Amino acid sequence: MVIVFFLLIGITLYGLKLYTRHGKAVLVPDVKAMALPDALRTLDRNGFEYDIIDSLYIDEAVPGTIVEQTPAAGSKVKSGRTVYLSINAYSPRMITCPKVSDMSMRQALSTLESRGLSDVRIQEVPSEYPDLAIGLQYQGETIEPGDKIPANSTVTLLVGSGISESYPDSDIEGEFPQTPDAETPITDDSWFN
Repeated sequence: MVIVFFLLIGITLYGLKLYTRHGKAVLVPDVKAMALPDALRTLDRNGFEYDIIDSLYIDEAVPGTIVEQTPAAGSKVKSGRTVYLSINAYSPRMITCPKVSDMSMRQALSTLESRGLSDVRIQEVPSEYPDLAIGLQYQGETIEPGDKIPANSTVTLLVGSGISESYPDSDIEGEFPQTPDAETPITDDSWFN
């Protein structure tokens, strides 16, 4: 019984060694910065499986190239292992612009940040309501709610300054029109005569 027990343990350990290919490792090829078709051919040629798990957009990287791989290049792994790849997208991720008009500046900034637009410039425009969001601009053009712009774009939030644009009887912007003097009649009575 003892001999059979040790014989079963020996066979099990030898079977595990064969199954796991213990001591046999291959190096993971470096496919970073390769075009996707070239990287897949390289992995196939070296006996690796592959799986594309993510798509990023990096300005400095060439679109359609590998930007990350796991396991890293040069790692010792078993042949047939799956290499997980992240590629650089062909175009940046687009964000749908939210409605920010007629809300407070703080609420508009919070809304923009929640959508992924964190580079927001504030530009004051004439308005009788201070700190009221009037609209949104991208590259000098007014954008409407629902328009799509690239992620990480710089947008300009138009915010009311609290000073109206101008008054009709005024030569200077923001100056109030003159009130009539006490001697000046308010109505013209000439049409009664």
